[in-house]
Amino acid sequence: MNRIALYIIAVIVGVTLLLFTCTYQVRFNQTAIVTTFRKISGVVAEPGLHFKWPYPIQSVKHYDSRVRVLETRLENVMTKDSQLVIAQLFLAWRIKEPRTFFRVIVSEQTADRRLNERLRSAMGVFSEFNFHDLLEEAALGSEEPSRLAQVEARIMELLASPTDESKGVLDEYGIEPVALGISRFILPENTSKAVFERMKKTREAIATETSAAGAAEAARITARAESDAAAIESFAGVRAEAIRSEGNQEAAKYAASLARNEKFAIFLQKLQALEAIISKDTKVILEATQWPFDLLTGPQGATGAASASEGQE
Repeated sequence: MNRIALYIIAVIVGVTLLLFTCTYQVRFNQTAIVTTFRKISGVVAEPGLHFKWPYPIQSVKHYDSRVRVLETRLENVMTKDSQLVIAQLFLAWRIKEPRTFFRVIVSEQTADRRLNERLRSAMGVFSEFNFHDLLEEAALGSEEPSRLAQVEARIMELLASPTDESKGVLDEYGIEPVALGISRFILPENTSKAVFERMKKTREAIATETSAAGAAEAARITARAESDAAAIESFAGVRAEAIRSEGNQEAAKYAASLARNEKFAIFLQKLQALEAIISKDTKVILEATQWPFDLLTGPQGATGAASASEGQE
């Protein structure tokens, strides 16, 4: 009985070892390269359990299909105007062609090392730009990118530049660049002082120029406002004089009409005075003979009004 149990255990172990050597697993974020006698026989990207011949007939190499990020060391670089700066780059990349990558690079660590060498070599692009230009941002609303963005684009071009007559380095490695940028841009202390002084002078010149332009614009606006005010004042004076002349003519006609009947003119003045003095529900206690209340005294007021009416007729 014990011997049978040992046989069963041995069979289970043997089957397990056989399954272990004849199967492999591919995760959702992996791509597997299957080689038969060290030659590529297949590329498997479908996740799950797969079968193969045991080693050394077939072998499997797994690659991560996700994006990897490579960052260079801090490097001293010289600008076009002989300014020393310290820069650091990053490159996000992933495996695009697993067959090419396996054939040329084999491992991700080797790819990182080669790409790092290419990036360090490409940092010579900084020598094509003046230091002051690298600090400037793109103008608002301008389609032209900033100088640092141009540096990044130029480095990407150099990474894709051919190392032989047919292929670029990215195609040679079977990788795809996702993003490239400048992660750090540092100024040495002596460079910083000189740069800050130059930037200060530049900003002062810009401020002076802007202030002069503002003063000129203010003077122009003031002169235009004064001119408009003078024109409006002149027009208003002419119009006021015309209205005054028209009023004088009408007043002269009215005065001439009243001059022809003095009693009627006095009667109208009394009525206007009474209208101004007495409002609704107003009581006035005074002598009835006092002007202009003498109009309110019965017969005399009526006689005066009648005579005034006859004079008007």
